Amino acid sequence: MDSHTKYMSLALRLAKKAEGMTSPNPMVGAVLVKKNKIIGQGFHKKAGLPHAEIEAFNDAIKKRNSINGATLYVTLEPCCHENKRTPPCVRAIIENKISKVYVAMLDPNPKVSGNGIKLLRKNGIKVETGILEDKAKELNEAFTKYITTGKPFVILKLAATMDGKIAAYTGDSKWIGSPIQRKYAHKLRNQVDGVMVGIETVLKDNPSLNVRLSGKKADPIPIVLDRKLRIPLDANLLKIHENQIVATSTQSKSTKVERLENLGATILQIKEDKSGRLSLRELVRKLGKQEIMSVLIEGGSKVAASALKSGIVDKVVFFYSPKIVGAEGISMIGELGISTIKKSLQIKNIKIRKIKDEVMIEGYL
Repeated sequence: MDSHTKYMSLALRLAKKAEGMTSPNPMVGAVLVKKNKIIGQGFHKKAGLPHAEIEAFNDAIKKRNSINGATLYVTLEPCCHENKRTPPCVRAIIENKISKVYVAMLDPNPKVSGNGIKLLRKNGIKVETGILEDKAKELNEAFTKYITTGKPFVILKLAATMDGKIAAYTGDSKWIGSPIQRKYAHKLRNQVDGVMVGIETVLKDNPSLNVRLSGKKADPIPIVLDRKLRIPLDANLLKIHENQIVATSTQSKSTKVERLENLGATILQIKEDKSGRLSLRELVRKLGKQEIMSVLIEGGSKVAASALKSGIVDKVVFFYSPKIVGAEGISMIGELGISTIKKSLQIKNIKIRKIKDEVMIEGYL
């Protein structure tokens, strides 16, 4: 591993420390190097707090290291625009007389997108890009989707038997996955802004939809698809979470809407699509306006099918347990109306991981 890769790898590891904490901002790490020695490092911890570059500068100053003439490694192009929370990092880089900046990836934000690099070069600072770019892009895939489309990055998570069933024909589904698999599922929850389920899941399981991990961030916001507004007023997710979102039809009764709002829930009234279901395309647009950058779908087979048919899913995470229940079991994905294999949904960039006796498959649509 050459020195540039080593320092950028460290910057990426620093950035990942804030996973699930920075929304609607990206995760960014920075490392300051002078005379082949790390003199400062830092990462963006939370929206409203200093950016990674400033954290690295402050770390160097705290250690009484001279920043003048140092080299900066940063996982994302330094910002050059004014915003409500923090000043532009490009200005701080220029003022601190950094000699060279290595950037993993350009900022997909149209307000930056190469302009930060141009400004640095205009002020005599050398800039190189592309070191570990693929890893940097993967780290901030949710931010990239959100900042370029205004819509959240959507992950569909399902746990099934080896023959693709999420429950026996009786509806029993506890427990398909092992405790280890369920712990990994909570790690996924810990990385996103919202967790989406259908009303049938709420009525059947009364889930809490919180994160049961030590050292967790704030719980994601529960998002319930409830066309007829059947959610019980004493549902666990309404009691446990400070914020909840209930997506319902534009025809829902105002009395129930008011009662839910009095409990603290945000009600999003959504138009129905041709099949009579809530328009998930409209829903994700509204979730984006709520500054929800990422959503994990944990619904059943009908919700999974609706999400896939509507085209809102960006990534799938499927867990397969070493169990078989047979054809009468409930399939992991409901009807999609696909008539030929040629028309099937194609999953790309597959990653396969073995978790003891279980298998996890990740991929992108």
